Amino acid sequence: MRPRPGRKPYGHHPLTAFVDHDPGGTGEPVVALLRPGNAGSNTAADHITTARLALTQLPRKYRRGRQTLIRCDPAGGTHDFVSWLAERGRWLSYSVGMVITETLHSHVLKIPPTSWTPAIETDGEVRDGTWVAELTGDVLTGWPKGMRLVIRKERPHPGAQLSVFSVSPPG
Repeated sequence: MRPRPGRKPYGHHPLTAFVDHDPGGTGEPVVALLRPGNAGSNTAADHITTARLALTQLPRKYRRGRQTLIRCDPAGGTHDFVSWLAERGRWLSYSVGMVITETLHSHVLKIPPTSWTPAIETDGEVRDGTWVAELTGDVLTGWPKGMRLVIRKERPHPGAQLSVFSVSPPG
């Protein structure tokens, strides 16, 4: 991989993949794709390569199918990577973070207060100060069919630095 013109690589910007076998999983590392320090965060080709390499580390029965969940931070929230995950015949489950763009933020602001539901932890308990809602409609244009966009908002913890895009919790 060559660095972009005019930019010198400094350090590394690796992409890694880990496997958890259940809620008590160990998080064992299975892939580390070493990239130059100036590699882009939202590089779909690198995310696809990392996911492919990670899937080859799994027993064959887990390489396709809804029982295998691929999670990724917002750097993986690209049309190309999500389309690859949702490709016909692959049928992987996925949970990918999204960058909050101005368009997405404007849709979040239109969610009525009654549509926000308290978030539930994996143990079934309500997560205090956290709500979720689902965005639908034209905000999903261009994304794979059947994709859901679930938005979470939380009360900031004491001392948190708020961004200009912060949305106040309901109530």
